[in-house]
Amino acid sequence: MLRIIEINALNEFLELRDIWTKVLAKSRDNNIFLTWEYLSTFWKHFGKNAKLRILCVKDRNEVIAIAPLRQSRFNFVSWLGYDVIEPLGYRGLMPEGGDYTGLLLGEKEKECLNLFLKYLEKHNDWDFIYMYDVPETSAIPDLLRRTTNSNLKFEIIKGAVCPYMPLPDSIDVLFKGFTKKFRNNLRRCMRNLERDYGKVQLKKYDELWSVEQAMKILFKLNQKRWKSKGMPGTFKTQEICNFYIDVAKVFAKNNWLALYFLTVNDEPAAGLYCFEYNHKMFAAIIGFDPNYSKYSVGNLLFLKVIQRCIEKKLTEFDFMKGDEPYKFGWTKKYRRNLNIRFINKKLTSRFYNWGIKTLKKAKIDKALEKLSIFKP
Repeated sequence: MLRIIEINALNEFLELRDIWTKVLAKSRDNNIFLTWEYLSTFWKHFGKNAKLRILCVKDRNEVIAIAPLRQSRFNFVSWLGYDVIEPLGYRGLMPEGGDYTGLLLGEKEKECLNLFLKYLEKHNDWDFIYMYDVPETSAIPDLLRRTTNSNLKFEIIKGAVCPYMPLPDSIDVLFKGFTKKFRNNLRRCMRNLERDYGKVQLKKYDELWSVEQAMKILFKLNQKRWKSKGMPGTFKTQEICNFYIDVAKVFAKNNWLALYFLTVNDEPAAGLYCFEYNHKMFAAIIGFDPNYSKYSVGNLLFLKVIQRCIEKKLTEFDFMKGDEPYKFGWTKKYRRNLNIRFINKKLTSRFYNWGIKTLKKAKIDKALEKLSIFKP
């Protein structure tokens, strides 16, 4: 007999660690951003303005599925608000959020998803459910299309592009997969950098510094890069920096932290913040000193890290969310994240949905009016 328990208290969430890890290992949606370690750290830093709503499916006394959710309040207008259930680790466009979300469906996938939906349909103190950044490879979209036991209507919209590279067995095969121009550029940049500066090496963080020291150097490299473009950069507040340091420390204990630096004469010229998990490498954030930009030190760092991945027999290098042009120099393959949206059947929820769409349209129309090409 399957049944749901809902967890709202932080201490109960923290006690789930071992169970969570076991369920995630069985789930098709097994990625680094669904680990207990990541989500508990995220909640520690950014959970103060939301309500924890973790749903667990129990089969007799064993947890076999987990929906890591939270509930947040948003303002429609200054005096009127609506409630949204979202993935626990979702941060929209904010850089400290996870690139992927999902559900932990360890066993009886369809039955557990149905149970989650029926439970939320019954406990309808919400207006919308937004499951954003669900990988298209997730079990969820296919299961939703085949789920018939819920009256909740949903829509699935294509979201962000996520480039990735299946890793070959050898570095020679890797190079053969590049265009001639890209391959020659890499070789020329490495040759010129070594000629002008001397020793160029790949170093993992623990060969040089503590986790915290290494992260602070990454922050500086990332900020240098973005400030040279007149932009604030990823690590623009101490709150964001503290979160990333905590994640790095937690991941380091599990051997998931793959923080690499390209050093030039033992000085860091570029840094790449990655996670090694489930036989894959997830490339999260890069930073580099713009003084070395003519040598494409970012690409040289990617090359050396990818070579290290091949040596370690990893299966995939994930460039993660975003269609930045540099990623497609490395690979033409990509997946998409999907945005899944539910609207409550309540009259007020349908009214809010109409209002939100109307406001969005008004903002778009106003923006278009400012463009000269649309003026009479």
